[in-house]
Amino acid sequence: MRISFHGAASEVTGSCHLVETIAGRVLLDCGMIQGGKERHERNRAPFEFVAADIDVALLSHAHIDHSGRLPLLRKAGYRGPIYATPATIDLVRILLADSGHIHEEDARWTIKRLRKKGKDSSHVTPLYTRADALAVMEQFVAVEFDTWVRLEGLGRVRFIAAGHILGAAIVELEIEDGDDCRHLTFSGDLGVEGARLLSRPSRVERPEVLLMESTYGDRDRDEQGDRTEALYAIVRDTAERGGKVVIPSFAVGRTQEILARLNDLVESGRLRGMPVFVDSPMAVEATAVFSRFPDAYSKDARRKYCSGDAPLEFDGLRLVTKVEESKAINSSRVPSVIISASGMCTAGRVKHHLKSEISNPRSTILFVGYQAHGSLGRVIQSGTSPVRIHGEWFEVRARIEEIPGFSAHADRGGLLGWFDGLGGNPDHTFVVHGDPEASAALAASLRQREARAVVPKPGESFEL
Repeated sequence: MRISFHGAASEVTGSCHLVETIAGRVLLDCGMIQGGKERHERNRAPFEFVAADIDVALLSHAHIDHSGRLPLLRKAGYRGPIYATPATIDLVRILLADSGHIHEEDARWTIKRLRKKGKDSSHVTPLYTRADALAVMEQFVAVEFDTWVRLEGLGRVRFIAAGHILGAAIVELEIEDGDDCRHLTFSGDLGVEGARLLSRPSRVERPEVLLMESTYGDRDRDEQGDRTEALYAIVRDTAERGGKVVIPSFAVGRTQEILARLNDLVESGRLRGMPVFVDSPMAVEATAVFSRFPDAYSKDARRKYCSGDAPLEFDGLRLVTKVEESKAINSSRVPSVIISASGMCTAGRVKHHLKSEISNPRSTILFVGYQAHGSLGRVIQSGTSPVRIHGEWFEVRARIEEIPGFSAHADRGGLLGWFDGLGGNPDHTFVVHGDPEASAALAASLRQREARAVVPKPGESFEL
């Protein structure tokens, strides 16, 4: 068996791992690189493998850093099946279509800018289009959780609930390798203990080979008490100052977790009358998908749902899709909560809300998830001022807050707890999907447990 790491190796984004045996080739994820000045060139770079030679693709979950290059994989010649859970398929259809639209808009904006300067724009094309994104959806095959599915001539696969976002899976792969059958587990992205909406990550049996994420592998979150109470305190204090709370949030997963917490606060009477805007067409669509899969909810959320109280619906919630409605939010000075994508502030409507509020000392910018190196979110979070948004410079006068417990990723303790639950050390453990410091720290912690843990470099291959 050979495993090659073509993304999310010593970095967080761009998940893409190739498993090769005598029986064939299996691709685990095909994600987009997010953050960093080189991301555009890197996403356009040819794959380091022949796409047409892949036999099967397996998608752990819908987030763009795991799914975002699938349209390019198809364009490069892959026409085989892409296995994923039903909820992942519903969500990835939304995410990829939106991604294609953004690439088209970016190309149009660049062409317009170059023409205005009298420069040649004939070389400018979108990374892929919305049509490209929808075309790759024809290749998806739905697999229910906890069900082994045969991969013709290769072995079999099973998806186990990872708790990270709706539909997110730990991938268990039994792949034939000559006379042997190798057992490989890919953690995907593991969720957190104590999430309000979704269940915690499932336990799995010890594999021979483990690919394990490490986003928060170097730190335990300082919860500083209950996350709902921390959210309430920030919203209350900002409203008392007459400001707005702008929450950059991923449209899938983070937004719905925050809504579930706000639902509790509104229905308890503590935030009654507070307008809450979800200003992201994609987040609005994704929230509708969540309502179709209540079986994936945590026990508390499922109990609430079964009693007739939908955890993602409450008085004051306004789901915004039209541009005119989005602009109206910024023209109002009424204290409110604005949840908008993208979660790392790299694109989307959140940048317009940041422009409106980042220099307002009465308002708060609240980060509720990981901010990758090179992203605008990380720049703001680090205390830099002024910051550049849409080509303009803005002094940062708003309060900058963070509730790390809302991240959909397990922290160091959660990752190690999940690893300990394997019941024994794998023969080989590859630590992926983390900044170099985080991956190195988790690998060191695993070695203290006498695990054979390595952090692969980008493009590195291992013969097992």
